[in-house]
Amino acid sequence: MSKVVAVIPNNPVLLQNTIQQPNILMKTHNIALVTGDGSAPEMMRAACRVASKAANKDGGVLNFHETPAGWNAYFSLGDTLPKSSLEDMIKIGTVFFGGVGDPQHDNTIGAEHPEMKPEARALLTLRKEMGLLLNFRPMIYYPELASLTNVKPENIPSDKIIKQIWIRFLLEDSYFGNQDFLNNPDYKVAAHAAAIGACVKSAVRGTEELVSDIAYYRKKTIEKYIRAAFKHARELGLPLISIDKANVMARYDYWRKIVTRVGAEEFPDVNLTHQLVDSANALMFTPAKLHGVIACGNEHGDILSDGAAAALGSMGMMCSSAINPDTGAAMFESGAGTAPTIAGQDKANPLGRILTGAMMLRHLGMGNAADSIEAAVKQVLELGYRTIDLAPANQEGIKVVGTEWMGDLIMARL
Repeated sequence: MSKVVAVIPNNPVLLQNTIQQPNILMKTHNIALVTGDGSAPEMMRAACRVASKAANKDGGVLNFHETPAGWNAYFSLGDTLPKSSLEDMIKIGTVFFGGVGDPQHDNTIGAEHPEMKPEARALLTLRKEMGLLLNFRPMIYYPELASLTNVKPENIPSDKIIKQIWIRFLLEDSYFGNQDFLNNPDYKVAAHAAAIGACVKSAVRGTEELVSDIAYYRKKTIEKYIRAAFKHARELGLPLISIDKANVMARYDYWRKIVTRVGAEEFPDVNLTHQLVDSANALMFTPAKLHGVIACGNEHGDILSDGAAAALGSMGMMCSSAINPDTGAAMFESGAGTAPTIAGQDKANPLGRILTGAMMLRHLGMGNAADSIEAAVKQVLELGYRTIDLAPANQEGIKVVGTEWMGDLIMARL
């Protein structure tokens, strides 16, 4: 496993920042780096530069180790999640993930080899192997981006800072059921799989008469997850909003009963609200009604948190972390995608990756560094700087900049 000092072809950049501040004992943090597909390498270049400089504020030095994944890894190493990359990610324990996937390759190579589609192969494997149960997706409303929101101005109160801290249950549910049950001989269900149409995703051909997913939750996993969500809500002084479909689905009736019990017995000081997923979807357009820490299942959390990001501004601003609450292993991945159609054009918005880098620094104990990044992003937006996706037409005072320049602007304000 070698330390990376240049990871972007044709535009090398020293990712290890070794400028030491006087009288501070510097601590080295090893990070597995997935530069990713499409425009992700451009965005990750900016994010790594910003995180490295900010880390110095807390006496930190970041050592990034390249761990290729995605279609770029397939073309160079023959796999969208090479064994060596997976082993290094697990060993290092902290992954900065730039995003993988490209429709062009998904629909060609992926059609012939569906097991290689990187969003399922790389992301689901990493979540499973690293035990990443808690997916934190804080939705931040920036008044500077008000023109981009899909919410009426009267539904955004001027006297209240809206916080939606989505914590998605990242394991089990329908995303892992078939894989977990069909491949585990202890459950003895493989013989019945054909009868109920259960199969792994890569086996689906579209000609079947019946296909089904096994969706499940375990008591001990829900309890571990919901305790972490309640604890986070208590620390932030926010209510906990638990989203389910208890009026129809057995697993969500189970979910609601466990959440209610844990709340009453262990967190009576935290205000708990149960919200059905369909009505929660409608509340996206009155975001103050979802003000709090929001607990939701794997599938619901994936869909709703993306909607929340779009409702409040832009997917390009989304930051995200996935945490193992037992070991501290973590993966940090923006929800903004890979933007393959503008790859190499210096147009992609790096702010989601940069804010995700702040989450990574905070997880590693560098709170001052994380605060400085978040403050710098706000300052740059207040000054009117935007990448093209954030720039409304004909708005006075807006200055459109590229990916690299946006990173430079943040760097200058740390």
